[in-house]
Amino acid sequence: MTTLSWKDIPHSSFEFEPELLNLRWCFLSGQAFRWKEDPNGWWIGIVRDSVLRIRMDGSTVTWAAYPKLPWSDFWESYLRLDFDLAALYRDYEGFDQFVAYSFSRWRGLRVLSQDPLETITCFLCTTANSIPRITRAISCMSTLYGQYIATIDGIDYYTLPKPEALVEKIAPVLDKRCGLGFRANNLVRAMQDLRSKPTDWPQSLINMPYPQARAELMTIRGIGRKVADCVALFALRKDEAVPVDTHVWQIALELYLREIKTKSLTTKVYETIAEHFRSLFGDRAGWVQQYLFFSHLNRHRYDSTL
Repeated sequence: MTTLSWKDIPHSSFEFEPELLNLRWCFLSGQAFRWKEDPNGWWIGIVRDSVLRIRMDGSTVTWAAYPKLPWSDFWESYLRLDFDLAALYRDYEGFDQFVAYSFSRWRGLRVLSQDPLETITCFLCTTANSIPRITRAISCMSTLYGQYIATIDGIDYYTLPKPEALVEKIAPVLDKRCGLGFRANNLVRAMQDLRSKPTDWPQSLINMPYPQARAELMTIRGIGRKVADCVALFALRKDEAVPVDTHVWQIALELYLREIKTKSLTTKVYETIAEHFRSLFGDRAGWVQQYLFFSHLNRHRYDSTL
């Protein structure tokens, strides 16, 4: 076992406009599930084979990684620091009251650019599930079937399980011990399909146009439209992807597509909502969706007037 303390791991820093980056909203907005804030305001997460910690004080972003960053230019890439968030605000904050509120309330929320394979694995655990339960389930299966990285300040850290570790015989364990329920079988079947793909297949989706990447994702058993769109938006940089869950569905019915009377989120309704968002917000529809989703998710917690 490797036992370390964060104080012994080298730290680095960079500067970024605090109005355009809020780590809390990035990590808690339902797009990543392996980040946790410690009592001192450090966000600690696991990406690929690395344990990371990051904190923002004013415009100074301080970070450390063990054993190393997951890939070169990691923070710029992962946090999408190249995306012009100020332009998104300028272009759409006058669109309506709900968009204006969401941009103001969650200022600095950025859509992440995560590892494609890890994003597929995590979002296969999200169907009909809550963010706290998803987070606990992913932590559980990582501890059971991931690879040990290190123990830092008394906490053991593990990678996400690789596809070859998530075999059929462990589905009952994922169901009972990790609380995945029916999602356990979906996850195991998807991992079987992934093992038949070239090892670079998840990464190759980044270079495909959105419709092709989405169709490719949906060849994997267990990946439907919503999970495919989550992977497209949160890992493949397909900013026009609009994941439609119950929150986005309700937003559409309440504000933008009141003529829809159906009581279930059918395939036709899903596609109608996603296309309507793209007609309103163009090739950045996924970013606007993320703000509106987070507002609706937290409407009772943060603002009782919503």
